[in-house]
Amino acid sequence: CFAERIGWEVPMYFDTEGGGWVDAPSLRWKPWSDFVQQECIAARDAAVLVDQSMYAKIVVQGPDARRVLDRICGARMDVEPGASVYTQFLNQRGGIEADVTVTRLSKDSFMIVTGHPSQIRDQQHIRRHADEGMRFEVFDATSAHCLLTIHGPKSREILQGLSLDDFSSEAFPFGSARQVDLAYARGWAIRRSFLGELGYEMLFPTEFAAGLHEAICEAGRPHGLRHMGMFALNACRIEKGFRHFGHDIGEEDTPFETGLGFAVDLSKADFVGRARLAAQKEKEAPATRWRTVSVKVPGLTAQEGPYLIHNEPVWKDGEIVGFVTSGDWGFRIDAMVGLASLHCDDGVSQEWIDEGGFDVQVASEMYPLKVQLAPFYDPLGEIMRG
Repeated sequence: CFAERIGWEVPMYFDTEGGGWVDAPSLRWKPWSDFVQQECIAARDAAVLVDQSMYAKIVVQGPDARRVLDRICGARMDVEPGASVYTQFLNQRGGIEADVTVTRLSKDSFMIVTGHPSQIRDQQHIRRHADEGMRFEVFDATSAHCLLTIHGPKSREILQGLSLDDFSSEAFPFGSARQVDLAYARGWAIRRSFLGELGYEMLFPTEFAAGLHEAICEAGRPHGLRHMGMFALNACRIEKGFRHFGHDIGEEDTPFETGLGFAVDLSKADFVGRARLAAQKEKEAPATRWRTVSVKVPGLTAQEGPYLIHNEPVWKDGEIVGFVTSGDWGFRIDAMVGLASLHCDDGVSQEWIDEGGFDVQVASEMYPLKVQLAPFYDPLGEIMRG
């Protein structure tokens, strides 16, 4: 069953019974929840295939491509070809303008994958912060490449059955990118997963998309491979604590406030927002006044809810201290989970969190809330790096 995203037809869930879309919004179990549950469990126990071709793909290339990306990104771009870097485009206030992965394809060529609503905006952000004499070009390659992603413990075995290339963790570690042959196609595979599972993102020429999709489905059938839609993808990424631009992070949030400080390299030469971030780290370390956390509502059920969605107030000892930024039922851990932005004038420290006393207000009712900095699913990231 499909929805529309900036002109793209996007699968939201896969109705294996042929009932079709039922438009019945609810804070509780929905007509499509059975299918979303099946997709999430398949990601945990077998494998799922997701079509994310609507994501924008932007190529930055030329002798100064690395310099211009180092100017706008918090992370260091001077990596070896075949490395994929998770980073943010920043503004002068240290705020997040985009949440992206950047893969170095060659010495002077980089592939950026960003959210589909940011396809034009992010290109302009790159050009706006380049010096006049920099030699580079920005090419919108969105329609030139499909983006098929596969996730789950069986994903490696499925792809290995379609290729002579080595997909082992030793040859293909997390965060790396390789040109590979799959079935009868050649393209880039990137070792990442927005679900927090063992996973691979496949950027292949669009003309090979249909054949590659069919080959993966056929090879994956004996392994329990299922298709996954955006509802299940969203539920899984929330369990894993992965931020979503526009919900959990935005232009007024800094990486240090949103748990993304690991993606900032202050040892780099001057980059957009560096002065603000350096001052914030010095003044507010080790705990910023605003901080993104993972939350869980004990005692709720998937059938009765109510579900966390977005903007529900978070209380501590009778005062509002923040709000939920994303929420959903986590089928892999069987719990109501979310992300929230919390505030404390003295800093959202581990000690302040450990004091407890948190509640969340959903549909005018108050519920006890468990708060922690680490995600509730695979907090050490061992699964996706395995």
